[in-house]
Amino acid sequence: MKLKQHILYGGVASLCLVPKFGLLSSVFWAASVLIDIDHYIDFVYRNQCTSLGIKKMFAYYDILADWKDKPNLLVLCVFHTIETMTGIYLISVWMNSDVIKAVFYGMVFHLILDIICMLRDRCLFLRVFSLIEYIIRRKLMIRDRLSPKKVYDEMIVAVNKRF
Repeated sequence: MKLKQHILYGGVASLCLVPKFGLLSSVFWAASVLIDIDHYIDFVYRNQCTSLGIKKMFAYYDILADWKDKPNLLVLCVFHTIETMTGIYLISVWMNSDVIKAVFYGMVFHLILDIICMLRDRCLFLRVFSLIEYIIRRKLMIRDRLSPKKVYDEMIVAVNKRF
């Protein structure tokens, strides 16, 4: 799902939550949008810090969407994993923090929107939902002589050609 859509849907959902949760609804909204910071981290990692440009990062993810059917494409968005979500939830319980609970629920809302979008685009398993799943699928790809890194290197080259 595109950033503008997350901003819009998260904003509408948080406005609906204002009567019950007040300012916590803004935390929900921020978390539902800012979870995608892991996309930027992935882009910077994949290009080995040679580009920090936001426009290039968006171009990179546009290419990724176009190449979603490539057999060696395996997407890890670390903040979108069950381990990160579970960690945030456990911290919210341990600290008895409504703010962190709002962060957790904003992240869950975001993930639900992503899953709906991936189902619509028929690419639900393009992204992994667990770090353990990533390790297993990556090992299987390498065993089958597919290079998970190669497709990302090709995407970086394609991005650089656009700019």
